[in-house]
Formats: sequence, C-alpha cells, structure tokens
Amino acid sequence: MNQRIHIRTWGGLACFTRPEMKVERVSYPVITPSAARGLLEAILYKPEFRWRIHRIAVRQPVRFLAFRRNEVKSKAAGRNPDPILAEEDRTQRNTLALRDVDYVIEADLELTSLAGAPRHKPRGEDETPGNDNLGKYYGMARRRIENGQCFAQPCFGCREFPAHFEPAEATAMQVPPGLNSDSDLGLMLYDVFDLDLPHSAEKSVARPQITFFRARLENGVMTVPPWSEVKKQLGGGP
Repeated sequence: MNQRIHIRTWGGLACFTRPEMKVERVSYPVITPSAARGLLEAILYKPEFRWRIHRIAVRQPVRFLAFRRNEVKSKAAGRNPDPILAEEDRTQRNTLALRDVDYVIEADLELTSLAGAPRHKPRGEDETPGNDNLGKYYGMARRRIENGQCFAQPCFGCREFPAHFEPAEATAMQVPPGLNSDSDLGLMLYDVFDLDLPHSAEKSVARPQITFFRARLENGVMTVPPWSEVKKQLGGGP
C-alpha cells in the first residue's frame, strides 16, 4: 500500500535547535524530520507503526526572531522528583527562533516488528478491531487529523510554541515561486535515535544516536532521505 498523508501545520514561533549549540538556542531554518515526526506522533502514536517523513513544503518566508527566555537549569528525574524552585534555578538564554511558520508535511506509515505481536495494553477506543495493518492506521490518522484530535498538543520544538494543524491535499506541496530561494541548508539533524531499536525486543539498549543528512531547499520543498540510507552512519549497512 503506497499512500501519503499531507498535513498543514502552522504557528507564530518555532525553534528547532541546532545540536552544535551548547548553551544558546539557535534554530535550523526549516523544521527537522525528527520534529515533524514528533508532531505527527502527538496526533497518533502506536508502537505497531512509525511515521516516515518524505517531504516538507515551506509555505512562508524563512524569518528569524531573537529574544531571551527564562529557563531552569535542572531536569526533573524519576517518577516522584523533588520540586524545582524556578527562582533559585532560573537562567536566561538567548534564542534565535523562527517566526510565522507554515509547513505542509508529506508522510506515510511503516509497520514495525511489533505489528501483529501480542498486546500488553488494551486497544484504544478509536482503534478498529482486526489485525495490525496499514489500512487501519491510515484511517485512524486521517480521522484524527480531520477532527483536530491529538494525544498531546503538537509543538514546534518547544512546548510554549504550539503547532496548529489541519488536513491538506497533495497540491499543497506546490509552493509559490520566489517565496524562498533555492539553497543548501547544510547538515541537518535527521533524528536522535536509531529508529529501529525502540521497536526491537531489547528496548533497554535504545540510546540517543544522532544522525544527520545533507538538506537542501528546492522550489520551496525539502526532500528527506529514507531511514535506510541515513542509518548507514550508525553502521547499520544497506
């Protein structure tokens, strides 16, 4: 089954932080594939499949906005973490974010090794009975997008930058000419995990493993290579 889902998503602010920046937050000029995957997983996530991002259309001029944000330096750990006192743990950091973003994401679904495996949790109310197959999950994804449903509020890199979404047609991938010039975006973050490991039997060995790809904007669209090509950086072979 070769289907594609198109979803338009937009918002006032976005920050897809470059990992080489240690302290200050500096955004990539375009949403990264991992951020797009996270946005779609906020709408529908099941361990029996994973989202595969194919293309991203940039439908607004790339514009940056610099400002300072208050952040806490510590992270809450464990199920019952000690409270973090913001006044004592606060720090100011500069942020170079994107403003007035508008994307169309083209994606499809791929079954994982857990498809068809015994369930440890009951099926959700919106999941139709039957075997795990792509047709069922495509139907669930389209219904949730059309109804504006999500498990968590999708965001553009930071929780305080919410992402709105609605269904789109394939023609929405056609960007008006001259909106953004063709450009080499350099090395861009592809993902921070080996995407095969979270769905294997040995879940405990899944550790952050950063991968990159050479990104380019052509006719307002960024094409994302398949995971099978990118994972060669991890020694995954063809």
